[in-house]
Amino acid sequence: MIDLIEMMRPLNCAMACIGVLVGGLIVTGSNIQVLFSTPFILAVISVFLITGAGNVFNDYVDVEADKINAPHRPIPSGKISKNTAFVFSIGLFVTGVFFTAFINWVCFLIALFNTFLLIIYSLILQDKVLVGNLAVGYLTGSLFLFGGAALGDITLPSVLFLLATLTTITREIVKDLEDMEGDRRSFLKKIVTKFTSSIAERFKITTDGVKMKYRERTMVTLAISSLILAVMFSILPYYYGILGIGYLVIVLVADVIFVSCMYSLGKEMGNRKGYHRISRRLKIGMFVALIAFIAGVLI
Repeated sequence: MIDLIEMMRPLNCAMACIGVLVGGLIVTGSNIQVLFSTPFILAVISVFLITGAGNVFNDYVDVEADKINAPHRPIPSGKISKNTAFVFSIGLFVTGVFFTAFINWVCFLIALFNTFLLIIYSLILQDKVLVGNLAVGYLTGSLFLFGGAALGDITLPSVLFLLATLTTITREIVKDLEDMEGDRRSFLKKIVTKFTSSIAERFKITTDGVKMKYRERTMVTLAISSLILAVMFSILPYYYGILGIGYLVIVLVADVIFVSCMYSLGKEMGNRKGYHRISRRLKIGMFVALIAFIAGVLI
């Protein structure tokens, strides 16, 4: 059971719940008591379960790449069977969506769509350079929308949806670059073992072997461009009076981290360890940005 919980990545699930909490805070302002209402509690539980389900299902689908990139994980290490992981993930998905039926129809539709997208992402979209990254960006940003929807308003959380989507797209591109070697071998194995000519968008077969369809420099440029937009738009919540001075002060710290990531992306091109460091720094920046959102409401 511990291994199944590990596959859910509880820390990531908790981070997703924080996004929901922030989306709710933007709607309620100082009326924090509303966050303890039954509908909102159900919203947080649903997001935890659906996020965990997506992580487990992704591990179920991504076994071959994980044998190279993360052999310590429960399935490639033999601690959990693929069938057990599959059944567990479906159970989490169904339970999470079921709870949203007791919130409102907007939350139910968002949860249903996100569940569908998480499954499609693992099966198809994770091999698509841009579409896959956009999907993950949307899924992250939708947490703010979901939190607002649970309390009947998605207008203000929409700004946070935009910022979260852009920064997540950047981090997903960096993670793609970091895991490129393992994903390339997994892709080649699928082509050989399945005797199929179907080629994932991220890779192509050339006379020199399997190569990425898009040049590394192009992917780095896309990552930097997305991060530039995020930094530019980060001022909007304060400018339009959505969030207070507390947000502005702390989000500037996040922006400094993001700018340093832009510089490192250009400098570390082709360095897998460098991409790993940048990915971790981006995660820190995103966490600081979440703190900024919370401070903007409370200060």
